Amino acid sequence: MIKNIIFDIGGVIANFDPIRVLHDMGLSEKQVQVIAKNTLLGPWWIELDRGVMSKEEVFAKMLGDLSKEMPDAIPIAEKFLNEEIVKTVTSFDYSKNWLSDLKKRGYEIYLLTNYPGWLFDYHWEHTFSFTASVKGAFVSGKEKVIKPDDAIYQGILKRFDLTPSECVFLDDRVENVEGAKRNGINAIHFTSFEEASSELESVLDSDLSRA
Repeated sequence: MIKNIIFDIGGVIANFDPIRVLHDMGLSEKQVQVIAKNTLLGPWWIELDRGVMSKEEVFAKMLGDLSKEMPDAIPIAEKFLNEEIVKTVTSFDYSKNWLSDLKKRGYEIYLLTNYPGWLFDYHWEHTFSFTASVKGAFVSGKEKVIKPDDAIYQGILKRFDLTPSECVFLDDRVENVEGAKRNGINAIHFTSFEEASSELESVLDSDLSRA
């Protein structure tokens, strides 16, 4: 019987949009694209999620890549990384009520996310609209392991004493969904709120009909 619903954050219940923030800084389209490509949308972002390197080390790598393509943009990129980065995430309009409704129906809500630990803490306190419904979170940057590594799924199960067959996990990346299934967790590939919420209800209804 499903007792626990586990959500990814980015692309599922919150939006990650560095392009919007760069535009809001008043930059040219070329500056926006080049800075984004070399920083938060570049190859080093995964190291922030992994949490093994410090953010200062990762930012230095990002700026080093940027300096090869647009050196005059370094001061702007530094401001973006050190001051504006917290604005890159916003909760989706549906998220608060969705999680609240599921909680009221008796399901425990958890988060399993690839997320820099320090940035998650900021957004938990200042940004997320759905925190009141969440019983626990397992954050890659704090645990030093990222999806779809088996260890992260085993980690959340052990941390909160969850039985895999009693959980359903929603994630917007196929490889992360497959990782959950590989570890015995029911999983849904999130493509849109409408489709995912409908599929989740089908899973929950089917589960109740077997109870």
